[in-house]
Amino acid sequence: MSASVRTDDAADVLAAPAAVQVLVIEDSALIRERLLDLIGSCEGVQVTAQAETEREALAALEAGHFDAVVVDLQLRDGSGFGVLQALRQRVPRPLTLVLTNTSTRPIRERCLALGAHHFFDKSNEFDQVAAALEAMRDHRAGR
Repeated sequence: MSASVRTDDAADVLAAPAAVQVLVIEDSALIRERLLDLIGSCEGVQVTAQAETEREALAALEAGHFDAVVVDLQLRDGSGFGVLQALRQRVPRPLTLVLTNTSTRPIRERCLALGAHHFFDKSNEFDQVAAALEAMRDHRAGR
């Protein structure tokens, strides 16, 4: 017996854009869980890898493909600046969102100079991560 697929089901599968694949780099378990919950609430966006250190982040970038990366600057080992430098070399370069408590003007300017697309302050712009990822999803879907 062969399995059959209804053509309207197949068309739905082919028409559905792939989920936005996200790497979350955050050393605080509490903040990381908050981020996972926030991103998990975004339809069409999926966290496919996590890292707590610069070394883990660089290994994840080598091992996988990501459409977007959320980067904390102060990591348990290493820093988000090293990750930003590595992301700059990626082709295509993933959407890069910095989410940090270190939100001074010079730090913001350094991150943007290193290629970050967005720079968010954890204390008052946390939810902007979801908005940026949803905007990327919508852009990819032609909305």
